[in-house]
Amino acid sequence: MSMALVERLDVGGGEKIVVVAHHDVHGITAGYLASKAFSAIEVYANFPQTAPENLIQTLQNMYVASPQKLKIIIVDVPVNLKDPISFITGLENLATRHEVIFLDHHESSVPYLAMFRRVKPIFLGPSALTLNNFLLNQIANASDVDKIIALIGAVGDRDPEVVKQNLLTSELQVLSDGLDVIVREKDGALKTVRAMVQNPTATLDEAKTKANQIPTAQLSQRVGPVAVSLTQLPPQWGPKALEKMAFSTGAWYATGWGIDERSKQHIVRAIVRWDVQAKMPNLPTPGQVAKQLWPTRNIIGHPSAPSVASSSEDEAREMAMQWARALADASKFSTKTTTFINESIVGEAFMEVLHRLEQILQNQQRMYQEYLELKKRQVELLEKSESSTRRYD
Repeated sequence: MSMALVERLDVGGGEKIVVVAHHDVHGITAGYLASKAFSAIEVYANFPQTAPENLIQTLQNMYVASPQKLKIIIVDVPVNLKDPISFITGLENLATRHEVIFLDHHESSVPYLAMFRRVKPIFLGPSALTLNNFLLNQIANASDVDKIIALIGAVGDRDPEVVKQNLLTSELQVLSDGLDVIVREKDGALKTVRAMVQNPTATLDEAKTKANQIPTAQLSQRVGPVAVSLTQLPPQWGPKALEKMAFSTGAWYATGWGIDERSKQHIVRAIVRWDVQAKMPNLPTPGQVAKQLWPTRNIIGHPSAPSVASSSEDEAREMAMQWARALADASKFSTKTTTFINESIVGEAFMEVLHRLEQILQNQQRMYQEYLELKKRQVELLEKSESSTRRYD
């Protein structure tokens, strides 16, 4: 079912409503919006309980034995692709006891939605912003904070639509990063979504504070549009530290090296800024470039933020530089070139422009004074010449 066919969701019928959401930033914001829109008696999101592979067992544990019929609204949890049939069967069985509404935006879920019979599936995507805006529109008299939360969720999901619609701001990025820190804590998603329902403004204030906990990688040098880290990346924060350095320096990419927490092995990391990728979708990803550089090595993670194992710290440093040079070369062949000015240095850049304009004006004034002096000298010489001519006559 497409967004064009669904403008409002009728949840009438008298059943008590519960909302179950994914455990990431988008999930908790969607959970908050759904809870407020439909006056839910409960909202639940947590890791790993509301991951796709665990959702059915979680729902069975929480609601199968409920003495009253419920309306269960599931938001932002995609179909479990590892076992889609069991996922669908589980929700269908739950729908024999309760009314189940499945709201999702992941394209991976689409092939399976037609298999539901008792469950009501509503696809609102593929944009995370589309899903959040749909929920936002269900809220009577939505506040400015509600609108901000809807955007934060889309930023947290790295939704290109936020960039394409020119909605991204540095504040939204900070709030999204801060919420990401919170939800990654123990029971963080559950605490955050429930705190958001109680006091959304206080939750956003906490997110601002938490965002400061994210360290930034220290810049060593720029290789074209690539920022290279000087020192070892901080544990647990590798990709985010690189992204923070990329944002602060205006770079498109960032590379660095560190230690993998699980294997304790030296690794090399690279990221492409998600907003840059949204503006230039044909820009090569670090994963694509890594496959060309090291075809026999195991490249782990998402193509936009992968890592590669190395044998030593020295090799890791060299690989980070090699990756940076390759990314810089590959980006030259992008079909579109865009110049980014980092917001944090716009003031400095503006002052530099004013300073240069002042220098130009001073030079023009000096040249004009010199011109006047020359004209004055020319007149004096002309008068002197005429005087000499009269004396001769």
